[in-house]
Amino acid sequence: MQLSIMKNNYKFYAFLLAIPVAAFMFLGYSSGQTAPYSGSPGDNGNTCAVCHSGSANYNAIPTITTNIPVTGYEVNHTYTITVSVTSNVTRHGFQLTAEKTGGIKVGEFTAGTGSQVTNSTHHAVTHTYAGNSQTAWSFSWTAPATNEGEITFYAAVNATNSNNSDSGDQVVTTNVSVSHSTVGLADFNTLKFEIYPNPTVDFIQIYASDTYEKNAHLSISNTQGQLILKQSLDSNTRVDVSELSSGVYFVQLVSGNKLGTAKFIKE
Repeated sequence: MQLSIMKNNYKFYAFLLAIPVAAFMFLGYSSGQTAPYSGSPGDNGNTCAVCHSGSANYNAIPTITTNIPVTGYEVNHTYTITVSVTSNVTRHGFQLTAEKTGGIKVGEFTAGTGSQVTNSTHHAVTHTYAGNSQTAWSFSWTAPATNEGEITFYAAVNATNSNNSDSGDQVVTTNVSVSHSTVGLADFNTLKFEIYPNPTVDFIQIYASDTYEKNAHLSISNTQGQLILKQSLDSNTRVDVSELSSGVYFVQLVSGNKLGTAKFIKE
């Protein structure tokens, strides 16, 4: 009888001990991953899948957008970076880093709502516990003090089934590259152009009163400065904006040493 009571007590104590351990593991994953798991070359291609397993498909599509202009980043300038995801589930996590050739980390991050930097060197960003209910995370990145050439942002995003474990999840990756600006704004001449129709529903047409080269580049940003679209532009090319949300957008057109800006309304 006494032995049976002691065994039951041991089982009860073991159960109590397991509760905080399990809670710690769950909170550790749901509050972001500080290990290098962005999927970048510098992280050896490792992603959240190191911990989160399964062959689930929640149609997760990750996106990285920035307000870095098509002309490239300026040294020591601070830009807004946004990681977003669409999926069939409501809980997500992410990690993002920035690297130059050779997998070397560059620049410094400052956390935004629902995100946190992963270490004292500020070389990566991940979600917080509160942030895993978000589908988009915006934060700041300060470019390095010297020209580091092309820089690539790498992100791994986890779409989770919210079963309080690391199984049955889907991990997806994406990346976007930016170049260093070879010319300052003061070196540009003004490029005049107009947008029709404005307001618009499906497309915009660019009409320039000045001639511009066929290798011109166009970028569209929202009112928060986030880069939404970037593409090459031939003379008087029509640009599809049918999938943009309603609101005000800014267009920047760069051709050679000419630069122009205009805005349009998407209905």
